Amino acid sequence: MSDAERPGVLVEGELYEALPLARRLAPPALRDVHERESYRWWVLVTVLSGLFATGLTITVLTTAVPFIRDDFHASLASLSWVVSAPFLFRSIFVPVFGKAGDVFGRRRTWLLGFAVSAVASLLCGFAPTVGLLILFRAISAIGSAAVIPSALALIAVAFDPEDRVKALGWWSATIAVSPLLGVIVGGFVVEAAGWRWLFFGQFPFSVVALGLGLVVLRESKGEQGQQFDVAGCVLSIVGLGALLLVFNRGIDGDWAWTSLPLLATAILAVAALIAFVRVELKAPAPVLPVNYFRRRRFAGAVTANFCANFAYMGGFFITSVMLADTALFGYRADQVALGISPRAASLGVMGPIGGYMAARYGGRRMATIGMVLIVASMVALAVITDGSPYYLILPGLVLSGFGLGLVAPPAAATVTNEAAESDLSAASGALNMGASIGSSMGIATMSAVLSGAAATSNHPGAGAFSAAFLFGGAICAFGLFGALNLSREPSGPRSGGRARQSP
Repeated sequence: MSDAERPGVLVEGELYEALPLARRLAPPALRDVHERESYRWWVLVTVLSGLFATGLTITVLTTAVPFIRDDFHASLASLSWVVSAPFLFRSIFVPVFGKAGDVFGRRRTWLLGFAVSAVASLLCGFAPTVGLLILFRAISAIGSAAVIPSALALIAVAFDPEDRVKALGWWSATIAVSPLLGVIVGGFVVEAAGWRWLFFGQFPFSVVALGLGLVVLRESKGEQGQQFDVAGCVLSIVGLGALLLVFNRGIDGDWAWTSLPLLATAILAVAALIAFVRVELKAPAPVLPVNYFRRRRFAGAVTANFCANFAYMGGFFITSVMLADTALFGYRADQVALGISPRAASLGVMGPIGGYMAARYGGRRMATIGMVLIVASMVALAVITDGSPYYLILPGLVLSGFGLGLVAPPAAATVTNEAAESDLSAASGALNMGASIGSSMGIATMSAVLSGAAATSNHPGAGAFSAAFLFGGAICAFGLFGALNLSREPSGPRSGGRARQSP
């Protein structure tokens, strides 16, 4: 292609005209290599900037829950929805938007989802009631459900299979660093200006990330002629929504386990999910590639990611409540933020390292070590007693972050390597659906164990916190079976064509 035929500057992600003159004057073959190398890192920076912006308020709200509760005079059960609702709605809609990215374009899906998420998150700062806060958080989560699988697919298209695990290590680091900065800065923000400024301060970062996406990202899709699986989308939303509602309402105690609403919802969930699987097995372009779960490496990656996030996020929430409990530690918001920050910091450190270690030593080995570390972290936190010094809490926090940093990169790399490139967004959606459901279930069920073992509703006692941590460790131990199936190499040949890249 001659210079005259090239598109204008910054058209749908084309950075050619912005390249240095020396690179443009290089031989065509060498210039193409440089352009591809430069572009893929621009994609990673852009995608990670979006992840950074959306992640700022994910975990800081765990430290702000007691203060939001005081502001709205709401119960702890209702406030748990502020934290868990985003995970619930993300779990429901990730498969749908994952396939939408393959069919309608990953760049388009990423931009639209990110814009919705950013605006809804800003509205959280203006929420006059806890109900509207939960609603805006849910809408923001639906937008992020469109962002995450498209982002992973964009990375997978830009990077070769052997380099993906390294790029996904930086992905894991950003997942940690963004909430870490949010927690550290947010604790002081909550103390000085109130929890609403967490959302007001997040918006400028979102604007910058959205601008980068408009300038940098190029469009890519799956195979031409794919039809959007409407039946699969409807059945997945109904089935997953009903299933998560059963667990959430049943665990919170709003519905008795033998009540008519819970039983009817459970029957609806089972029927819709059975129908969903039957439809997806026959669909030419399924919204969720359920046939991939027949591959033990794909299924193992999703299982390990589910269990690791179950214990990590559940433990994050329980630790924050424990440190803020006036009968145990009585930390202020800023102290809670600094107290739990080593967990996210250790994940931020281990994310890139874990990616490179998985590339060198194998994903199975690193993920297995990571799962063991998370289990050890839950045990270390379970032995904490009333008045324990902070240095006894610290090892449990650090081990948890190190563990997830070793599990996440090889799990993501395994899923993308196992999938056909026409299904990259859908396969990434399956992985993130597992992580979101795991996070939501971890918060809900570990909170339920805490409430069930609590001495009083306001001050559960050290024994109740220990029971919650041990429960999280037991679920995470199950994930070892999934981690043992991971590998840095795909288990079989790919099917499907190359992802279609716009010129």
